[in-house]
Amino acid sequence: MSKMRCDIKAVLFDFDGTLTRPGAIDFKIIKEALGCPVDRPVLEYINAMAAEEDRRTAMLELDRFEAAAAARSRPNDGAQEIIIWLKQRTIPIGIITRNSRQSVMRSLENFDAVDAADFEVMITRDDPLPPKPSGIGVVHAAGQLGVKPRQLLMVGDYVFDPMAGKAAGATTVLLDPMMDRRLQQVDCDFRIRHLLQLRPIVMNDRRCSSSTGEGDAVKR
Repeated sequence: MSKMRCDIKAVLFDFDGTLTRPGAIDFKIIKEALGCPVDRPVLEYINAMAAEEDRRTAMLELDRFEAAAAARSRPNDGAQEIIIWLKQRTIPIGIITRNSRQSVMRSLENFDAVDAADFEVMITRDDPLPPKPSGIGVVHAAGQLGVKPRQLLMVGDYVFDPMAGKAAGATTVLLDPMMDRRLQQVDCDFRIRHLLQLRPIVMNDRRCSSSTGEGDAVKR
């Protein structure tokens, strides 16, 4: 196994389920409402609709679900702490999400120590970029953050996040607090159970290259 590079200059976060607690948005209910097959991503399902009016109606319905979820969302464990820690070290940070910008902004109103101004870049589905798992948005974010993709740490809780990060050439971290067996085969550079486990990865701690204890990030 090759030695992992840890020359991290910026951090890019997924939003829903990563910076916010999981469960605020129920994709099973959304898919049922839209008639989307359970094994198909919602955005791809909507974009494949033949009629523009159908796409517009479905997107409005998705926006409605997201707005309700944003209103009840709360910061994930360690989310505000890791953002503050990164800002104290002048490490630029950003958000990349398949959610709408409006829903992200509404969710951030439920944070008490962090707001939108703490993020140097925010990429949502409203931007003219293909959504994750494409790596194009990650490459774009790296440019906005003033770093090369290989200097970027991509952090998320779903398979699309490491897929997008790897496609861009970034170092990837999967947030997997429950060690979900459905995520065991996800190809990522690190797997963590808590957002504060990002600190040794960012700081190029010795734990970047090993799993020395329960509190350490696990190198894949």
